[in-house]
Formats: sequence, structure tokens, C-alpha cells
Amino acid sequence: MEKLKNVLEKSIQIVSVILFAWIIFLLIFCENFVKYACKKEFVISNITILVFLICLILLYRIKLKKRYILISNLKYRKIVNVCTIIFFGIQIYICYNIFFVTGWDSGSYIVPAAQSLVWNSDLTIYYDYFAKYPNNLLLINIYYLILKLNSVAGIFANGYELMSIIICNCVISSSTCFLIFTIGSRVVKEKYAFIGYMISLILIGMSPWMVICYSDSFVLFVPILIINIYMNDKIQYILKYVLIFVMGYLGYCIKPQVIIVVIAIIIVEVIKRAGKKDIKVLKKDAIVLCISSILIVILASSLHGVYEREGFDINSEKKMGMTHFFMMGLNPNQLGVWSGEDVELSSDCKNQNARTKTNIEISKDRLKNYGMTGYLKLLSKKMLTNYNDGTFAWGAEGSFYASVPEDLNTFVSGKLKELYYDNGSYFWLFSSIEQCLWILVILFIGLKCVFTLGDKSRERDYEYLVMILSIIGLTIFELLFEARARYLYIYVPVYILVALYGIRDMDHRIRGKGEIKDEEAYLIYCNTML
Repeated sequence: MEKLKNVLEKSIQIVSVILFAWIIFLLIFCENFVKYACKKEFVISNITILVFLICLILLYRIKLKKRYILISNLKYRKIVNVCTIIFFGIQIYICYNIFFVTGWDSGSYIVPAAQSLVWNSDLTIYYDYFAKYPNNLLLINIYYLILKLNSVAGIFANGYELMSIIICNCVISSSTCFLIFTIGSRVVKEKYAFIGYMISLILIGMSPWMVICYSDSFVLFVPILIINIYMNDKIQYILKYVLIFVMGYLGYCIKPQVIIVVIAIIIVEVIKRAGKKDIKVLKKDAIVLCISSILIVILASSLHGVYEREGFDINSEKKMGMTHFFMMGLNPNQLGVWSGEDVELSSDCKNQNARTKTNIEISKDRLKNYGMTGYLKLLSKKMLTNYNDGTFAWGAEGSFYASVPEDLNTFVSGKLKELYYDNGSYFWLFSSIEQCLWILVILFIGLKCVFTLGDKSRERDYEYLVMILSIIGLTIFELLFEARARYLYIYVPVYILVALYGIRDMDHRIRGKGEIKDEEAYLIYCNTML
């Protein structure tokens, strides 16, 4: 059974290397020569970022041999605690100054439906949309509760009611950055975790997605919180896995991609226990499954009851199933992203059976027309759509700036809008910074995948396996179904954590060849001018 474990683990490592070799090759050598959906132009090319990283590593190695600075007394956790509080205030300030109401699903259906519940208005105009996409029903009810509390408290009014939801987004964003440091401290030590925290402050904390009232911002913390629970040995076994399954279910109800991390945990646990027949553990597993199933059934029934009282048809024959999104992911005209033509085609089907049959037939025809070579080209284009955008498709959705308040036109507000709005004069600066950090994260993940595959003496790290499996699963999911960089956003914390493994392993290899032998005494220096 030990051989089976090794084979399964090695298979995951090989897949991760192949996947990130593919991603990095496309990002470095194909970004300017391939036509793909939602393509963004950045001031700094990806190959320049790669060259910068190589130079940075070489410079670090040279300086490490000649000079080092002792900073072992730096209190990372205290710095992070203070930064988290301060940064939370900064986030609210930024969001208030760049506030706008977006269009597409968020501003056209989700938010208006939640507001209608607050005002006891007619919901019938939203029934058709939610019959097609019932996964958004839980989100509108959560938004309803937030807006209702704001209405009772009278905090935000006169068109700024959505700031109450946005503040929740800021709490989620700040907490997520803090979780990155907390988890990172366990798996790669505080000094590397602090680097991850600083990256997350810019890539996540400064991301304008906070101002968008949609599932991407709201479930940002769920995958990483599930990983945090999984890693915490202080939580009682049964409680731990019940929390994981219940949180996974609730997250799935808002954003289906959340379930990928739960599947990754299940796969890793199967690998971990291969060949073991511990009756006590099996009994605990049976209890976990029973309790989780009961709780999920109760939650599902309760939520369905709420939706029915609101008048929504939860058993609608109009529901868009996985076959619809698979078909849309094969659309040759839209290159795998959202297609109004495909939505209309699926909507015209009388029921789910007819829709599934139609979707499968069209998917088969499209695959046949592509052929093996054509399909691989499409997947490569979808890979670029998903991965070559550090802003995560900011501004790419329809009617993105649907309503921008005119009453807030101060100097600071104007400058921030120029920085964050994708039609602003300084957006190039923001997008370049985000893109550089995102590409660096991907490059370090690639390094980690190579280091792991080549390290035969390494002890098994099941936490790492969960993280890299989650990334592999998400990547495959977005390749098979509808593509969009935004769909990676809720897993960005996981990407950062895996990148920290790469930074740590690179640092260890450089130090192993350098003059510094006592790593505990001489910590990584931040700036040679200190």
C-alpha cells in the first residue's frame, strides 16, 4: 500500500508540473501572439516579469553570500495584527470613494431582488432568472439580511445602501489576508508567511472586487477557511469534518467552485489512509457522514422552504445544468466564455431533459469540428483567459459601471477612480502591479511543483497536497466549462499559499549553497539598506 500511496502522490506531482509548465509557457511566450477572450493589454510583459524574477533570485544569492542582516527580533504577528486593522479602514475608505453600482448579474438581478425583499416589492420579474440560476438564491437572502439590518440601523441611505454589503466584503477580504498569514506560519514559518501577507494585501486587499456585490467577493474566505479547519489538529475529529462538509455545502450553494477544495480533502484523506484499517477511525467517519448528511438535508429543506415562501420555483425545468456550461465552454465564437447565443439556445428547450440532450448533441458536434488539435488550441486560449489577468477580469462584464454617483466628486475620489476604473488615466499602474504579483505567484507555484517532483527525501505534506489538488481541480473545471479569470478569484489565497512553498524551497536551496548555515539565527533580510 505504501507503493500505491507513492504512485498516487507522484501522479499528482506530475500533473501539477505538466499543468504549470503549460500555463507558464502560454503566459510567457504566447500572450502577445494568441487571440483569446477577454484579453487585456499590460504595460509590462510577462517575459519581463520572468527576467525580473531571475535577476532578483541571482541578486539575492549574491548578496546573501556577501552580506546579511539579523532581523530575528521582528515581530511579524504583531505587525500583521496592526496592519489588518489599519488596512480594513483603508479598504472602506477606498470603496466609499470608488463606489458604483454594477450591471450584469449583480446589479440586474442579485442586488435588486435582495432590495425587493427588504421593501416587500414584487419579485415576479426575477423569477425567470433565478429559475435558470437557483444557486444565487442563498446569496440574495444573505444580502437581504444585511440590507435589512442597515435599514433598521439607518447607517447608509440615499443610494449608498450597498455600502453595508461592501463593508462585509472588506471584512472578508481583511480576514482572508490574515488567514493567509496564519496558515502560512504553520506550513512555511512566519518569515515566509509575512511575504504572503504582503502579497495578499495588494493582490486581494487592494482589489476593487470588494466593491462588487457578488459571490466572488462574498465567498473569498470559504476555501481557505476550510483548509484552515482541515489543518487545525486542536479541533475534535468529528466536529472538524462536519464543519468542512457543511461549509462546503453552503459555499457550493453560493459558488459551485467552493466544493473543489472539499473534494481535494477527500482525495487526500483516501491517499493518507490507503491500506489502513483503523476501526475507530472508520466509526468516526461513519458518524461524520451521518451528522453531515442530516445537517445538509435540514439546511437544504429549510432553504428550499424559504425560497418557496418567496415565490421562487426551486424545481424549475428552466435550470441551466452542467451540460449547458460545458457546451458554452466549447463555443467557437466566444472562445469558451459566456455566450448569449448559447443561453438563448438552452432557454428555448422545453425542459431539463430536452436541454441536456440538446447541450450534449451540440457539444459533440463542436468537439468533432475542433478535432484533437483544435480542442487543445481552444483549451490553451481558455487557459490564457483564465490565468493571464491579475485583475481577474475587472471591468470585463457587461454594463460594468451601470450607475456611478455624481454627488461624490472630491479630489481623492476622482484620483481613486482614475486608478481603479478600467477607463481611468492611472488604471495602467494598478493593473500592472496586480499583473506582476499574479505572474510572480504563478512562477513560484511552478518552481514548487518542480522542486516537489525532484525531492525524493521529502516527507509527505498532506496540507500541500490539498492545496495543489484544489488548484488542479479548479483549473480543470474552468477549462471544461465556462472560462473567466474572475472564477479563479476565490482561490487566490490558496495560490498565494502554494507560492510561499516555492519561495521557501527556493530560499532553502540558495542558503544550502551559501555561507549562511544557521537559518534560525540569520533570517531572510528584507532590504540591504536596513
